[in-house]
Amino acid sequence: MELRNYKYTAINADGKVVRGRIEALNRTVCIKYLKTKNYQVKTIKEYKSVISRLDQISFGSTLKSKQLIFFLKQLGSLLNAGVNIVQALELLSLQQDNRLHRKLYFELYQQVYNGFSFSVALSKRPKEFPSLLVQMIEVGELSGDLPNTVLKMADYYEKQIKITNDIKGAIRMPLIYLVATLVIAAGMLIFVFPNITDLFLSFEGAQLPGITQFFLDAGNFTAQYALYIFGGLALVILIIWVLNKYVHNAHRAFTIFMLKFPIIGSLTQMNNQIMIANSLSQMMSNGINSLKALQTIRNFVKNVMYKELITKTIAYIEDGKPFSKSFVESQYIDPIMSKMIATGERTGDIPKLMENLAIYYNGISEIRVAQIKNSLQPILLLIVYALVGVMIIAIMMPMLSLGSQI
Repeated sequence: MELRNYKYTAINADGKVVRGRIEALNRTVCIKYLKTKNYQVKTIKEYKSVISRLDQISFGSTLKSKQLIFFLKQLGSLLNAGVNIVQALELLSLQQDNRLHRKLYFELYQQVYNGFSFSVALSKRPKEFPSLLVQMIEVGELSGDLPNTVLKMADYYEKQIKITNDIKGAIRMPLIYLVATLVIAAGMLIFVFPNITDLFLSFEGAQLPGITQFFLDAGNFTAQYALYIFGGLALVILIIWVLNKYVHNAHRAFTIFMLKFPIIGSLTQMNNQIMIANSLSQMMSNGINSLKALQTIRNFVKNVMYKELITKTIAYIEDGKPFSKSFVESQYIDPIMSKMIATGERTGDIPKLMENLAIYYNGISEIRVAQIKNSLQPILLLIVYALVGVMIIAIMMPMLSLGSQI
């Protein structure tokens, strides 16, 4: 959908004349938008330009995760207050100062105004609205409980973002410490230790301690072959990135390696289990059958091993095998999760078990992330201090040696 461009002249709340440009569906919507800013409209004129058309082109997702949550919370609140979906979308569109958000909401408004269901309107923008959200909105429309469904999905995505950010934070800090250690070590090797050579050349017969000579040789080697060393590392990283992104078997092998890697593997496993448990809980508790729920989840799970797990589960269900069979067989699923799914299958209440699993993993994730942070950070700090301390000793020992020789 293309927005039209308008120039306007208006009087603001302070009685001053203001002029500006705006994008809107039509002249009427433009006037409504300006009135929300307490502007008294004097003139509105449509104009066209090549620049404005190019400016409407956007790449990637218009809505970030936090913006999607905010949109769902606003929409759910309006629907709970008795505002119908068409009016709610129009109100949200008029409130947006961000041009791309305003355009997106106007698109949704136009689709629903023209008779499409809200879920269909969302499905036309898959980059902004995940398939899980579309499925749940469709269920909410059919059950007549759209307001609560929208708010529940806002809570779901909010929890998912919090868990993901906590896990990323637990991994990010160790990486920062390691990079800082390498940068400090490289800086001292390249810039500090070579200066020691010049100092000792002025003293005849002075002998460098072994540890100092080791770091000095390492520094000279690094400085002499820095281009080859860093160029080689960059090339290796680039090759790994290309293989991981474009070669399926390489990506699969890398994913398995990361899942088996200490700490990172357990965090990745926990994050994917939480996503699967939360998604199945949301969908199956609202009446979506297990097969359709799994097909939806497969579309947005990014980890290839868990995507294969979901695919295998779908195949088992279609062959009449138990839902839990693939989870029990997988080495990347916590035994607690597989056993609870098997129990839910025997009792005939998988949706309730999935809800309990989601609650369990949401609670335990915060504890595990905190434990990892509290255990890793002191260890890495000790490594940083030890390395820097040894290098400082290697610098000070020749000074002390010279002092005793003079």
